[in-house]
Amino acid sequence: MSEGRAIGVSAFSPGRLGTLEIKNRFVLAATSTELADDAGFVTDEMIAFYAERARGGAGLVIVEATYVHPAGRRLRFNSMIHDDNYVPGLRRLASAIADNGGVPALQLAHGGRESRRELTGYSPIAPSSIPSRHTSVGAPDHPLAMTRQDIAEVSSGFVAAAGRAREAGFKAIELHACHGYLLSQFLSPDSNRRIDEYGGCIENRVRILCDIVRRIKAEVDRGFPVICRINASDRVEGGLDLSESAEIAVALQASGVDAISVSNGIHASRPYAIVPQMSVERGCYAADSAHIKARVNVPVMVVGRINTPEVAEAMVRDGKADFVCLSRALIADPFFPIKAERGLVRDIVPCIACNECLATVHGHTGVACTMNPRASRELWYERNTLKASKSKTIVVIGGGVAGMAAARTAANRGHRVHLIERSDRLGGQLSLAHKPPHREELENALNHFRHLIHRSSVIVHLGREWTLEEVAGLHPDHVIIAIGATPRKPVLPGLDLARAYFGWQIISEQIDPGRRNVVVGGGLVAVEVADFLATRGHHVTIVARSGLLGKAVWADRVYFTDRIEMLGVDVLTHARIVEVGKGWARVEVESRERRIDDVDSIIVCAGYEPENHLAKDLQGLGLDVHMAGDVQGSRKLFQAIEEGTLVALGL
Repeated sequence: MSEGRAIGVSAFSPGRLGTLEIKNRFVLAATSTELADDAGFVTDEMIAFYAERARGGAGLVIVEATYVHPAGRRLRFNSMIHDDNYVPGLRRLASAIADNGGVPALQLAHGGRESRRELTGYSPIAPSSIPSRHTSVGAPDHPLAMTRQDIAEVSSGFVAAAGRAREAGFKAIELHACHGYLLSQFLSPDSNRRIDEYGGCIENRVRILCDIVRRIKAEVDRGFPVICRINASDRVEGGLDLSESAEIAVALQASGVDAISVSNGIHASRPYAIVPQMSVERGCYAADSAHIKARVNVPVMVVGRINTPEVAEAMVRDGKADFVCLSRALIADPFFPIKAERGLVRDIVPCIACNECLATVHGHTGVACTMNPRASRELWYERNTLKASKSKTIVVIGGGVAGMAAARTAANRGHRVHLIERSDRLGGQLSLAHKPPHREELENALNHFRHLIHRSSVIVHLGREWTLEEVAGLHPDHVIIAIGATPRKPVLPGLDLARAYFGWQIISEQIDPGRRNVVVGGGLVAVEVADFLATRGHHVTIVARSGLLGKAVWADRVYFTDRIEMLGVDVLTHARIVEVGKGWARVEVESRERRIDDVDSIIVCAGYEPENHLAKDLQGLGLDVHMAGDVQGSRKLFQAIEEGTLVALGL
């Protein structure tokens, strides 16, 4: 019987994988960082990223998908292990994790049909010649159906890679058999249409995975722990479901696996399930892990929106899982486990499930985090966040996230900081951003920044706008302007005659827009406003000049596209409003005009204009002025926090 079934076990208590003892039940889930070099070798930046997560208290640190064959590579900066030349770098990485208190493990992977010929130079291979529905990183290639020789070669590649991982000092390996990659493709009836011993029934579909486990145990080390990460469900029609996954877990246990790690989804899942966004409930895969856990006696791990100590503790205490796997939560705050154990819950940097981390990985720029600009740049921050050699007076004007990030960073460096906000509270646009449906997680970001300012040495001035002379009277060495931007108002015939409002006026519920609304804009704010209104029973038409949500992260694009369709929102893309009047709007769609009648209000969500007059005025007084956030034009939350932080570090 699995040890975690005893109700009351704590997430902070030791756990075991076979004979390997782990100091607690917190696991850094394997997470692509895009920090390897372009040949797949470990870099100093990659080592620093994982060392910090080990130092932060994660008991088991599973290093990202590391590819066992050059044809299986998926991203430009994936880590590789198909050759002995990769062992020295991996050894440095494993040692850094161990030296900082974590147990190092390595995930082994092959992309199968998710690999890209453009990157690898090889035609992708798969159980059957069925292309991926969606790769998240480009158009899918048509894969070649694997021969028995291909299967033998790939299997041997996984076994050899396990041996290299052990040689490099990793204490366990994880086989990546979820998320629609090669081993997952064999398990899924949607992607595996073979009619030989590797396809058809569950026993056949799991054969390659069980064979790899047995061979690792026989050829590498019987006592070397092997974790298999599988999907509870592919979350696509015709894909793997929970009942089959439970049978697969039983077969894997019989083959000698030491733990089962439970995830969900492939890249084509709707909603996006591999990395669920903030609309999905916390601990979203707990029921899946509990179902599988009831069928096996080996430890079960689970991932999925575990972003508070309370959720993590409940998972283990209630017997839903033996280990909790955190990915984004440990990107946001590497020290989550230590802070949780010490009761410093309010100091934990919250993961808000915005998925900017995923967007940066898919953009091949290194994993980044809205809430933690330090993520993947640990070495740079170590060099640039030292105490300032001379304490200066810094005035920050604007109490939104960019201003709060700048003020807190400057204060931490030893400067005397004044934060001026004309309203009666800090927060800026973030005070409204959490109000649309299923965006409540953003309030945690707001509360976190307010908490940071409250416990810092920053002198806060609220409730009025300061004159230029008053700002100058503080004798600042530097001024940081973070006052936000002005909503862009399109030049539109009749707009002054119609009932026209900006999106923020709707979200703040300052006015009643009536029951029939036209929203101008196709970005995230426009769609959130449409969602906000449609949820309240309004009839909404979106008019977007191009496509919808072109700059949004993929998970948001999928979620909101499906949601506004479900809510019955009319969407006109590649369209523009030609003219508006009292109760009507004339729209041009693909060179054809149509009239929308019975319009109660026009709601403009067309971006923002830079607000640089204050900077010029203060510069005219001879002050050294810097800017951060929307004051320079439309910014994402991610960019605003980063800019505020970096500006302050440069002073």
